[in-house]
Amino acid sequence: MVEFETIEKERQDYGNFPGEKFIEVSRNKAIQDDGTENSFIQISTGYYDEVGDAGYKKRFTVPTDEKAVEHIVEKLPEIFEKEQEAREEAE
Repeated sequence: MVEFETIEKERQDYGNFPGEKFIEVSRNKAIQDDGTENSFIQISTGYYDEVGDAGYKKRFTVPTDEKAVEHIVEKLPEIFEKEQEAREEAE
């Protein structure tokens, strides 16, 4: 059985109401039965329930590979800018 461990995480709330939704970036590792470990980065979105506990909706994992991370860092702002332009044109 694989055991997952969160090494570090940073959470940012967003949405129309404070404490409604969040996005989280974390460093994690998967530990195999034989003791081997595999590190990865995870981006998660979630929400807070009525009591304030976090619930997760979607997760996306990124390999801890420099080229993969650099590609995301480079392309994400470009894609976001195009999305903003499309929204402005639709208004």
